[in-house]
Amino acid sequence: GERVLIHSATGGVGLAALQICREVGAEVFATAGTAEKRDHLRKLGVRHVMDSRSLRFADEVLRDTGGEGVDVVLNSLAGEAIRKGLSVLRPYGRFVELGKRDLIEDAQLGLAPFRRNLSFHAVDLIPLTTLRPGKARKLMERVAERIDDGTWRPIPTTSFDLAEAEAALRLMAQAKHVGKIVLTARGTSYPVHA
Repeated sequence: GERVLIHSATGGVGLAALQICREVGAEVFATAGTAEKRDHLRKLGVRHVMDSRSLRFADEVLRDTGGEGVDVVLNSLAGEAIRKGLSVLRPYGRFVELGKRDLIEDAQLGLAPFRRNLSFHAVDLIPLTTLRPGKARKLMERVAERIDDGTWRPIPTTSFDLAEAEAALRLMAQAKHVGKIVLTARGTSYPVHA
């Protein structure tokens, strides 16, 4: 019954989050950067779809919720979008930061929104594998079980051979893909250029 705002919802994490939200009965609000990606979300049944490249998402969320806002923001946007995301959280809302740019740059964040008893969580799964490997294993086992039993569907992928890494990076930079970009090792050897 909670409301969740998923930014960049056509990426791999966003599409996975959408499945989890549906499983637990959350109302989804989603952003994506292109008209095609927003159409894709609508075809997946998302009713509240907004542009991730505009800060207008905050006004649209408040409009669509009668000024109440959402309970969770799953964030991957940077800069002012973080403050806008905090502004749409209901009291006791949770902001889950997946992006790294603002964390690495030690960006400043005003504390005034936290008077509404908000919480801010930065999530980076890479250290989880080394600092808490047992927890990481359990999470991966849960994901595999949910995919195996059909509860969750695998995320769409666009695959490139390692020799095509430059094309994969170009596609990622253009943000034209849906889901994850995967590099595969089909060859037996790959030359290294210095």
